[in-house]
Amino acid sequence: MRKKNYWGFILPLIACAAQPVLAQGSCEANFKVSGDPRNGASYVTFVTIPNLDPHSALGQVEKIALDNNLAPGAENYEGDEGTLTVVRKAQGSLLHASKGFPILFKANKADNRLIMALQLNQGQTSTAENMQSFMCGILTHVTMDSAGAAAAAAAHAQTHSDEITNITATELAQKLTRRAWGRALKPDDIVNEYMGRVYRIDGQVSITMTPAEAISRAQSIQNGTNSIDIMYNSKAKTGLLGSPAGAQTASITCHSDPKQLNRFLALRNGDYATLIGKVVQVVPNQYATNLYLECHFEKE
Repeated sequence: MRKKNYWGFILPLIACAAQPVLAQGSCEANFKVSGDPRNGASYVTFVTIPNLDPHSALGQVEKIALDNNLAPGAENYEGDEGTLTVVRKAQGSLLHASKGFPILFKANKADNRLIMALQLNQGQTSTAENMQSFMCGILTHVTMDSAGAAAAAAAHAQTHSDEITNITATELAQKLTRRAWGRALKPDDIVNEYMGRVYRIDGQVSITMTPAEAISRAQSIQNGTNSIDIMYNSKAKTGLLGSPAGAQTASITCHSDPKQLNRFLALRNGDYATLIGKVVQVVPNQYATNLYLECHFEKE
């Protein structure tokens, strides 16, 4: 049976404007394919943009994604580098559906590179020519001029994806629990909505360990472990104004910043803590969604 090509639906949208010739040439020259296509091939390419501003570049990518029915996640910045995940949504009916997949972007001011990478799911295929056109069609529309800055500003105003969301642990847990109970569960949608988001979470931590668990953690730290997991008390309200009675409560787990290990170790059960956390894993189930974040205290 011939495998379906998944890219015909988006190429006309991306190709509707003229491509900058020099940028297009460099994007095509940098294009690489790897992996066994039976397992889902991987694709990567990049363009070099003089005076690259990562915030503007990723905002423009986000605007292109929004205009083409792709789902942008959150932007994340560390130093002169920014990253963004865009998700190609699941397509088709119940009988003829294709699974979505993430598309990764990285903008690095040090070398002025805007990089794009993705991997198809098993069973999905594309010709190298089509994939190259799709990827370069996005990257070569990013510019460091007033039009590009305006497009980035429009995307950021719509999504606020470059901002940190302030929320309490119980409020976030309630959102995660309601989501699963409020409609037919679509795990991909939940993952797409939360993956990469950055939160400033406030609440009480839940640290309950048996003596054996406490000894094991102490030994791990003595042996060189420089990070621990801390859970928030995420018990959400139930009943008419909250989650359905009997609903499983979502969990929020923070993996501590190694540089702040001593501050995390000083937390006791029930202590209040305000942490900045980036979502690195989303685990939805039938009843609730569990979030895992890389966390740090805002001030050293």
